[in-house]
Amino acid sequence: MSKNMGKAEPMNDDLLAELRDWGGPAEMSAFEAVMWRAEVDPRLRSTTTSVLVMDATPEWERLVAGHRWVTEAVPRFRQRVVEPSFGVGNPVWVEDPDFNLDYHLRRVRLPEPGTERQLFDLAQNLAMTPFDKARSPWEATLVEGLEGGRSGYVLKLHHATSDGLGIIQLLSRVLGKQRDQTTRPPPPREEKFDRPAPSPSDVAARQVRERLFALPSEAAGRVSTLTRSIGEWMRNPDAAKKGLDYLSSAKRVLGTRPVPGSGLFKRRSLSWRFDGIEIPLTDFKAAAKAAQGSLNDVFLAGLVGGFSRYHEEMGVSLSKMPIGFPISLRTENDPMGGNKFAGSQYAAPLDIPDPVERVRHIQKFVSQTRAEPALDVMIRMMPVVTRLPLAAITAMTADFTAAQDAQISNVPGIPYPVYMAGAEITQFWPFAPVPGCGMMIVMMSHNGRCCIGINSDRAAVTEPELLIECLQAGLDEMIALGKPATAPHSATSKKK
Repeated sequence: MSKNMGKAEPMNDDLLAELRDWGGPAEMSAFEAVMWRAEVDPRLRSTTTSVLVMDATPEWERLVAGHRWVTEAVPRFRQRVVEPSFGVGNPVWVEDPDFNLDYHLRRVRLPEPGTERQLFDLAQNLAMTPFDKARSPWEATLVEGLEGGRSGYVLKLHHATSDGLGIIQLLSRVLGKQRDQTTRPPPPREEKFDRPAPSPSDVAARQVRERLFALPSEAAGRVSTLTRSIGEWMRNPDAAKKGLDYLSSAKRVLGTRPVPGSGLFKRRSLSWRFDGIEIPLTDFKAAAKAAQGSLNDVFLAGLVGGFSRYHEEMGVSLSKMPIGFPISLRTENDPMGGNKFAGSQYAAPLDIPDPVERVRHIQKFVSQTRAEPALDVMIRMMPVVTRLPLAAITAMTADFTAAQDAQISNVPGIPYPVYMAGAEITQFWPFAPVPGCGMMIVMMSHNGRCCIGINSDRAAVTEPELLIECLQAGLDEMIALGKPATAPHSATSKKK
């Protein structure tokens, strides 16, 4: 280990408290419980995978020490999930008395020549391997031997732990801000780590007891709330209108049916394929300015243009394609980690050749969707869903997600350089799961680069190289909007 390493970044009490709370309450939310339990159908596995590329190989001892520090500072990484007996409540996170960092942190070496394609192949195989649910659901793998003296790092995490933004919140606080930063001293360990882990029957008994004790106050509270609401509606017509608006909005949100899916993407399997496209953030911003839209508008419009090209190349005529994308419900007061988003369904127009017109179409849909008062209605319904038989939960989830040819997300990343045990992270590739849909596409901005991770079901996408070429062409079309009219166009995106 280097003797001239810099000082450790100071740890204040507020930051330590944030890390302690990362992931949210011990009991899963109803939405997280559905994600966790739906995995009895292997098509609905919810493994998120982050593939980081670094300019050098981290020092192994420092890397191990850093991970040990994180598992001490963030209790969620030393916890496993316990299901209550008889399914009477939601799963809970409990301390794992047998936690072993050596199991969760591994290292491997790529065979020569060590291309990024080889890195993606390794990562997709790691992602497809189910978690051992008797352990904390995360794994990290250092991948040595990447060409050019570089290395990779694959972080595999269950989606019930956190959404993409929650992961970035964590990494922005635990990664180093300088190359020679030393590992912080271990934080004081909480006493609860030394308590015996509750059994499934213990969890069930506690949840039943808490719910029984809460029933009288909840009932009284709901009657009181209803009485106040009725009184307010009678006194205040605006309040009554808001209530009716929510009901009307809920009818629209719940009544939305996706357009029929593409025949090209109809098959499903258990096999994934990882691909990536990289575009400079400045190019995306210039295109957004030229199109008078947001970066996300341009991103979606480029992908829709790419899907249109793919269908043309495959000789299939299609005017609309069903895609889904999340809308964040996270607020400043929410704890870090966990899952705070609602889903939306969009009939993507493959029959709009003009890129700016596509942006306008997307803007209109997104603005209308965000304005829906009942955008969160599905989240509110989840406590009811979790009480259904497991077979019904998986069937409902599979029917909903399988109707979408693609799901698309955009997560703001870390806008400055960060380091892991002496190596700078140069690229951050996000690969979300494909829980029944044909493919999942996520863009993550990282220190001036936009890394677009495409996770496709191998049965749904039979020509993956062609799809990536078409998506790249669609994105390049959008990027060209931000280029000077007199300048010759050259592709700025890079396919992996």
